[in-house]
Amino acid sequence: MAVGVGIATLLSLAFTVAAVWVSVHLGNKKGMVALGWILGILLGWIGVVIMLVIPASAEVQRREALEHGFACPYCQEPVRDGATVCPHCRRDLRAGGS
Repeated sequence: MAVGVGIATLLSLAFTVAAVWVSVHLGNKKGMVALGWILGILLGWIGVVIMLVIPASAEVQRREALEHGFACPYCQEPVRDGATVCPHCRRDLRAGGS
């Protein structure tokens, strides 16, 4: 009987640690490590679900956008490669400009 309780305790602990790890990992990818820790510790797998639906921080979204494009020379906002007009400031991005 004591062995069964010990195994159940270890499985429960492993399940909890896994939830915290996943929540922290998601928080790290979204630029919110502290929130990942808090949600993982306090809510376990529910915290993981919350971290899945929370959007990435503005800085992380900007960094990812710049990986697939460039910064507008006028407003420094991310613009996709091949764009001729900045979607933020509406300035002409072609070499000569008009």
